[in-house]
Amino acid sequence: MERMDVLPVLAGGLVILVVALVVKPALLGEPIGLASPGSVPVHNPPVYVPPAAAPTATPFPDDGAAYTRNFRWTAIDGGVRTTEVTVPEALFLEHRETARFSDYNSWGRYALAEADRPVLEDLAREIAPPAANPDEGYFRLMNVVFFVQQIPYDKDENTTSYIEGALPPHAMYVKDGVEYPKYPVEMLVDGRGDCEDAAILMGRLLDALGYDTVLLRYSDHMALGIRMNEFNPYYAKYTPKYFTYEGKHYYYVEGTNYCGGDAFSGDPIAVWGKPYPIGDTQDSLPSVQSETPQIIPLRYVPEPGEYRIRPIRLPAGGA
Repeated sequence: MERMDVLPVLAGGLVILVVALVVKPALLGEPIGLASPGSVPVHNPPVYVPPAAAPTATPFPDDGAAYTRNFRWTAIDGGVRTTEVTVPEALFLEHRETARFSDYNSWGRYALAEADRPVLEDLAREIAPPAANPDEGYFRLMNVVFFVQQIPYDKDENTTSYIEGALPPHAMYVKDGVEYPKYPVEMLVDGRGDCEDAAILMGRLLDALGYDTVLLRYSDHMALGIRMNEFNPYYAKYTPKYFTYEGKHYYYVEGTNYCGGDAFSGDPIAVWGKPYPIGDTQDSLPSVQSETPQIIPLRYVPEPGEYRIRPIRLPAGGA
């Protein structure tokens, strides 16, 4: 081979060497240089940007401060039971600092507050343990009703209704006095409440057992409606009262009237002696006996107000 022929070959080999050692590694992000035998080229890792801190899964840790309450109540079988309830202090205080809805239609939100769910589902299981026998369902239902009915009644305007001994900051002043619908755990910690508080607590506990419930609002009272099919127990000496909503029957249940006297007297705290069964309104308030209540589903979704578009009057002559 002549010298003139060797030069192009050498030049071509040099180009290949440069591409192999410099250009290719630069394009692929490999370190420039010869790799040692048997080694694997290392690629530069992408820049890592840590994600924003995720919110804590539960803001109420089990080891935090808590309120413990013991309720002594009579079950449907006549036995006296003691049930302990533990409520995280942080949960209770969060509710106390939350403003209340003045619209009654939104009060079902208190019953179904997600933060209350673990406490109330545990309480429902303790009051009414799961049973393999479906015939036990009625007894489980009535034990929840009896439990709530035996929590002492106290009016919203009474400072004795709150553990602080003072009205909460978000108590609403209305023409008839004070309104303060409590979250279920608030009633449990306070150990007392009025008619809407009992209806809200009972509704949530029965919801945990799978019952469909609604709030029944009267002009001066609130109770609970439980969906049942043709409820007519053999022992009833009364005609069970129910209301129809969306084609379903909801039977009246009193939440506060576990009474041996005048449950709705002027006394701030009532001590009571017998349960009120489902559908019984014989000795209830006059409003309960005469009025048709407003039915408020617990899962009420507010709808926007009605908007009307008014036609614009054109000037004389049109256009």
